[in-house]
Amino acid sequence: MRRIDGMAVLFLASVLTWACNGPGQWNKDGATPAMAAADLADCNSFAQSASRTTANINQDIMSARGKDWQDTGALATMQDTYKAQNQDRTHDIVFRCMVGKGYAPG
Repeated sequence: MRRIDGMAVLFLASVLTWACNGPGQWNKDGATPAMAAADLADCNSFAQSASRTTANINQDIMSARGKDWQDTGALATMQDTYKAQNQDRTHDIVFRCMVGKGYAPG
């Protein structure tokens, strides 16, 4: 049986809490709702900027391979896959940014 690190459990619990509550549910001692909203907006902006390169690469791949995938019926699946990957990456960046600013989800 493999031992799980306490920090890994805490991180997983935080991720699950965040996933269930959705974005925008952040708490920090002393932070007003306006401060939390401003920090979240800052993290969202950072995440969008950080994810832009990946989105651009995916768009280039879609341009190059789109016809092949359309011919094989895989185009919609690939578009959905790229979209989901980009959303996951963006959410992860926002999560880490907010934790880095001292917030806890939920």
